[in-house]
Amino acid sequence: MPSALHHLSLKQKLILFSLVPLLMMSFFILTRMHDLIKESHSAKHNHLAVQTTVQITELLYQLQNEYGLSTNQRPTDEVLLQQQATRSKALDALLNSEPLEHLLEALDPKSIEANKMNALLDALKLTGNKLANVHQNHTDETLSQFTELYNQFHTQLLQLIQLLQLQTNEISQSRAYTDLLNLLMVQELAVKERSAINQLLLSKSLNINDYRTIISFMYEYERAVMHASNASISDRRSLLQNLQDSPENQRILQISKQIEQQTRISALAQNINAYLGYGGLMGSFQDYLLKGDEISLQKFNAALATIQLNLDELSHETRSLPEFKAALKTIEDSINQYQFSMVKLQQLQQQGLPMTEIKAIAQVPASEDKLSQAMSQLLMPPHPIDSQEWWGLTTQRINQLHLLAQNITKNMAQQSEYQQNHTLILLGLYLFSALFTATITLWLGQKIIRNFMDKITKIANDMQQMAADPQLNINIQVSGTDELARMARAMNRMISERQKANHALSRAAAVFDYSAEGIMVTDADNHIELVNPAFCHITGYSLEEVKGRSPSLLSSSRHPKHFYTAMWESLQKEGKWEGEVWNKRKDGQVYPEYLAITVVRNEQGKIIQHIGLFMDISKRKQYEQDLWYQANFDGLTGLPNRKLFNERLQHEIHVAQHDSRKLAILLIDLDQFKYINDVQGHATGDLLLKDVAKRLEGIAGKTDFIARIGGDEFVLILPRLTNELAIEHMATRIIETLGMPFNLNDREIQISASFGIGVYPEDGLDTGSLTRNTETAMYQAKDAGRNNFKYFTAGMNQAMFARMELEQRLRRAVAQNEFALHYQPIVDMQTGSVCSVEALIRWQDPELGLIPPDQFIPLAEETGLIEPMGEWVLNQAMHDLRQWQKSGLNINVAINVSSRQCINTRGMGFDQVLQECFNRHHVNPRNVHIEITESMLMGDASHCLSTLESIRHLGSQIYIDDFGTGYSSLSYLKKFPISVIKIDRSFVENALENNSNANLVKAIVMMGQSLEMELVAEGIETEAQWHFLRDLGCHFAQGYLISKPLPFNEITPLLRIKHTALLNDGYQDKCVNI
Repeated sequence: MPSALHHLSLKQKLILFSLVPLLMMSFFILTRMHDLIKESHSAKHNHLAVQTTVQITELLYQLQNEYGLSTNQRPTDEVLLQQQATRSKALDALLNSEPLEHLLEALDPKSIEANKMNALLDALKLTGNKLANVHQNHTDETLSQFTELYNQFHTQLLQLIQLLQLQTNEISQSRAYTDLLNLLMVQELAVKERSAINQLLLSKSLNINDYRTIISFMYEYERAVMHASNASISDRRSLLQNLQDSPENQRILQISKQIEQQTRISALAQNINAYLGYGGLMGSFQDYLLKGDEISLQKFNAALATIQLNLDELSHETRSLPEFKAALKTIEDSINQYQFSMVKLQQLQQQGLPMTEIKAIAQVPASEDKLSQAMSQLLMPPHPIDSQEWWGLTTQRINQLHLLAQNITKNMAQQSEYQQNHTLILLGLYLFSALFTATITLWLGQKIIRNFMDKITKIANDMQQMAADPQLNINIQVSGTDELARMARAMNRMISERQKANHALSRAAAVFDYSAEGIMVTDADNHIELVNPAFCHITGYSLEEVKGRSPSLLSSSRHPKHFYTAMWESLQKEGKWEGEVWNKRKDGQVYPEYLAITVVRNEQGKIIQHIGLFMDISKRKQYEQDLWYQANFDGLTGLPNRKLFNERLQHEIHVAQHDSRKLAILLIDLDQFKYINDVQGHATGDLLLKDVAKRLEGIAGKTDFIARIGGDEFVLILPRLTNELAIEHMATRIIETLGMPFNLNDREIQISASFGIGVYPEDGLDTGSLTRNTETAMYQAKDAGRNNFKYFTAGMNQAMFARMELEQRLRRAVAQNEFALHYQPIVDMQTGSVCSVEALIRWQDPELGLIPPDQFIPLAEETGLIEPMGEWVLNQAMHDLRQWQKSGLNINVAINVSSRQCINTRGMGFDQVLQECFNRHHVNPRNVHIEITESMLMGDASHCLSTLESIRHLGSQIYIDDFGTGYSSLSYLKKFPISVIKIDRSFVENALENNSNANLVKAIVMMGQSLEMELVAEGIETEAQWHFLRDLGCHFAQGYLISKPLPFNEITPLLRIKHTALLNDGYQDKCVNI
């Protein structure tokens, strides 16, 4: 053998050695797969058996239903006929089912199991046919034959399940079969108990044997349930126990106990009846009465003793059944009468009287009809339930038992299917494992052999190459610690130094080629020798175009000669130089670069090369420029910002101080810009700011400076002023320019501007004071009515401080609720009745006292505090309105609403705020009138129209207040949903003295009448004004003639007063302050 192996190669020897464990492993795997195939067949048989068992269980259930109907209904009943057909279909489905067919095919035809199963199937066919024949020839005499066939069929099905149980090798499946058989037995006993008791309930005569049969079924059912519960697993035991504990089953048990008790009562009654009749107590009494012999007396006493014993037991049995007490007493009374009569007869006989005389004297007990009725009640006690209810209860229990059986078969089917699938999966895994293991083993063996042979071959080949070419760079890649690896490492150490040198050169070349910075190498005479690709990319020159030339070809001529002189001096002294240089690309573009130059010297210290490393910093320069622009200019308008404005103003102040000149700054603030921003959107606001910036740039002079220093704030510097007329001229141009309409997104918007003017050096000597004082002047221009300008004066600071203090107090008043509402009545000029009141806000400051509304309302609108104030007014006015309505006053309330409230920056529409107030205070919207001003209509027409339409949709009327004081237009009245016009007091108070005002009032009244609008005249203080306006056709009046505004408690009594005196033309002209 050793000599034979010598002829094999090393590779063949290794292959032969690796085949031995592979063959052994294959043997064990194939053995295990054979076992798994057998288990798979067994699992398949079990699965087929379980499927067949499911069909048998269903057939049993249908057979039991047929039995119940057959023993309790006529054969012509449609339900019975339908059930017979259902049972026949179930039998045919079983006999012709594929699982049963496959199972029979899988069995050995000569085996005992196959013979038994075929015999049982033939018996089932035969029994099924007999059952069909019995149904076709059904008579009263064949019921017992049907019952016998039913029992035979039931037994055959259970035997078939027992045979199927033998097809499984699994303990859990076998136990499941056992539980199923036990449960089916319980189900069968429940069926028979149902039929037996139902027949009893339908029977008109009592048979004690029927009772005993029922008791037997009850006992067997309880024993079967106990056996099934003890034998089953915990899960099934709990399900069976739940069934036993169900209300329906408890009711059945209760009825069963009652029937059992009735059985005992009936048995005792039958014993009494047997000893009571003419063959017993009554017969013996009659015999003794006729004969007077001792034998009759003994029979009487024996029957009496037996009857008394049964009566005692019967009395004990019926102690909790009051319905039997009357019958029992009747029997006891009758027995006592017979006993008493017998004693009397004996006494007469002892006196020696002949029997003929005794018979004449003795009294026979009374009629036996009552006794017979009492005995009948005890012999045939009333049933505890009717047949229909009993059938329903027990059928429900049988159905629940069938569901339990189905649950068991379902679990068996799932378990058998899992077992079959699990076996197939294991078989597949073993097959895959075998193939995978064989593949890995072959692949790994091949790799090991090839690796081993490759090492030897590689080492031999490399050694031959190294011997032929000592300069050859070879690194033998051999791993491990064996002799081959040590040989390879020894060879690698021989060439490691040469490899290190090559690697160093490679790294340097990689850095040179792939560096993002440009690299240029020149010789000692500063002629270009070498450049890298980054140099070519940055400058645009190729190596061929610059090689041998001087780097001066990149010069941009931006640097003076001394710049380059300093560079060469640094290179000579320090051997390096770095800094920023402006060079020129091949295309002529000048660009900045950061350059670092290093000299290379030889061993004698002589310069032999210059190496320049540079990078393009154009983007960094641009980034720095962009940062400077962003820091000094406004990104939206392109104008200088506050920072650059402060620097420019500081510079201009220095120039003005140096030249002894004046300069002026104009601080411009757009009026109502926030309103436009909120209503039209920020995009429209941004477009407006851009257009404003363009217009200001268009009117500014060459030396003027314009900046945007805030949201809607612009500033204009007018330097080098020669006279102050130029300031006013510029201010007028600004007002005119900004007053022209702006066309934004196909929408025309009208704005105005308020601005303050500050002059150096009168109004400030530095940027801070001058800007601050100019801002104060701007605020004064806003307070003066907007769309104008103000020069700064020394007194403005005091007004500014007062305004700031008032704003702080107003914020505190909103937070601490320092406001109150006063109400002024509005009277119907035709009836004199108060129809509504106008709610007017009052501010009672703790320190300053009562502050007029015209002082804090504009400030509240400007600061946004009008929104919480307006919501407070809405809630308080509706609360007071609700109080008036509860007291029986049918009154309306008018509430003033600002345009700022209609924006509502909280994100809610004004109609939503109004609806919340209506809901909160349970106020009808028709009792609330909303007053708006003409200026509100002049704003955003579409938004205003939408808001007013929403308010009217809620049900509230809309008043237009102070009509005639603004830009009154008939188009507004026709376009907007206005219901009532309020004539301003300024026209009413001078209407009788000023013809223009009188004519204007008449025009307003006529306009309102033509539009079918009602009119309210404000500020009526005299009777003459009252009659003048009433005669014109004005509908309602409001003013001090009626009442001044009063708090809630003071105004309430006046609301009930009817001002009938004003209806009299003789009313004296006087001002009534109530």
